[in-house]
Amino acid sequence: MDKKAMSEKAIYNAIDEIRGCGFSEQMSLIDILYRVVMTKKAMTDKVRNAETVYKVMQGVSHELSRFPGDADLFFSIYETLAAIDEHGILTYLNIVNTDRELYIPNALLKKFAKYIGDDVHNVLITDCEKYDSALFDLIENNPQIEFTVTTRQAIKDKLLSIAYGRFENVKVISADIYSYGFTNERFDLIFCVPTFGGRTLVEGEDFISKEPDLIAVQNLLYHINIDGNLVIVLPSKITFGGGSTASLREYVENNYKIKEIGALPLGLFTPYTSIRTYLFVFSTGRTDEVVLRQYDSDKPIQKSSPCKELAVKNELLLFRDEFSALNGWNIDMAFSEEDEDIKAFASSPVKKLRLKEVATVFRGKAVKAKSESGNVAVINISNITDTGIEYNGLDLIEEEAQKVSRYILEDGDVLVTARGTTMKIAVFEKQPIICIPSANISVIRPKEMLRGTYLKLFLESPVGIKMLQSLQRGTVIMNINYRDIAQLEVPVLPLEAQDALIREYNSGLKFYKETIAAAEEGWRVVQSDIQSKLF
Repeated sequence: MDKKAMSEKAIYNAIDEIRGCGFSEQMSLIDILYRVVMTKKAMTDKVRNAETVYKVMQGVSHELSRFPGDADLFFSIYETLAAIDEHGILTYLNIVNTDRELYIPNALLKKFAKYIGDDVHNVLITDCEKYDSALFDLIENNPQIEFTVTTRQAIKDKLLSIAYGRFENVKVISADIYSYGFTNERFDLIFCVPTFGGRTLVEGEDFISKEPDLIAVQNLLYHINIDGNLVIVLPSKITFGGGSTASLREYVENNYKIKEIGALPLGLFTPYTSIRTYLFVFSTGRTDEVVLRQYDSDKPIQKSSPCKELAVKNELLLFRDEFSALNGWNIDMAFSEEDEDIKAFASSPVKKLRLKEVATVFRGKAVKAKSESGNVAVINISNITDTGIEYNGLDLIEEEAQKVSRYILEDGDVLVTARGTTMKIAVFEKQPIICIPSANISVIRPKEMLRGTYLKLFLESPVGIKMLQSLQRGTVIMNINYRDIAQLEVPVLPLEAQDALIREYNSGLKFYKETIAAAEEGWRVVQSDIQSKLF
């Protein structure tokens, strides 16, 4: 490579020039880089002109399709990229990303680097094409460690082999971490940010799950040494999901040590995805204690302004029995218990019971298309307001009562939004028509020890809201499972005390509505009076 390396700005400009020549697709741009790098590598002591360069390129890229241009075009592109060096190759691959591929922010790589201790002698870094030249610097700064980096794309394998070629402590392998036997080695430390979502069809391989991220967990755990660590980032589903996800959690708990779970900032992987992600550290042995962390970004994350530094906002240490008491691996619930309001509630002398002991909790129904003359009314999130449920204008469906019988709402049922962007809570009042909740609503039906309005007042309090928020599964969009709601502890006052609070609330609500109505009417009078004098 040339001694005079290209700056990041020069690489941006070079890519723009190449796109101007008609090479706009990501793989076309990578194809161009491969041709240039391989040609330059083979051009030692040769005369550099259009015909010579073009002929050498044809010889070193015979496995690719024919270059879609003549000698002059390739020579022009070759000259544009002539000064690209090892760092530049990684920067180039990062720049041509189309936002459909996940790239690792440098802030996360800095966090990974902190797990490299004196007892680490060999490190596996998977899917290394997801990193930019900061990974190059990490390897350069740790010459005492043997690094193995993997890639799944053949053409990138050759480019990355050239980029890391001058390091004697780096081995680039073309490997699929989502298949058994991708390597026979074991490592002191493994870094991985797997593919999020989707399913991998692996023939003849008995993984607990078919989802790539969960396959990666199981597969990579087989490749850590005694006392080795797997540091892996996973989407939030791992903390609460059922089915094969719950089976994998159980497998890890029974066979490995969970050392750390850290909630990463929302938007860390913008623009690829905005889902919530968590950093896990797994090792061999038995879980005795787990460090829980919540991380913040050093600044608001935007597409043009990624996170540069991860800072620990909160930290907890849970012993095995405390960790086992969590609902799944819901660390947000653990942190909520450290909140001052939650602590005050927990220490209060008021009797507390889990909702499942004093109520029935169920999810609403996914409904068919609306019908203007339907016999069943459906309550949607949009029908719930700050002051109750707007029963006028409910959607109607045509359905046999028997088929919706398990969803029919009763007087006093408490409705809680299960999905959406805003937490809404309301108490249902019996209507002349059959009413059912939509699938985006969870229903809490109090038993004889609990009044619906009293429960609503608690759930809308600062403590109640924080407890509900601790159950939130997933992403920017709220997602609360009704089974989790059933596990919440709620205060249970004597019925007389509940009724007194409800009367006080209803009196205040009546006064609020009358005051608002009077203010609105007064404003209409003022507006009408002014308008009558305008002309």
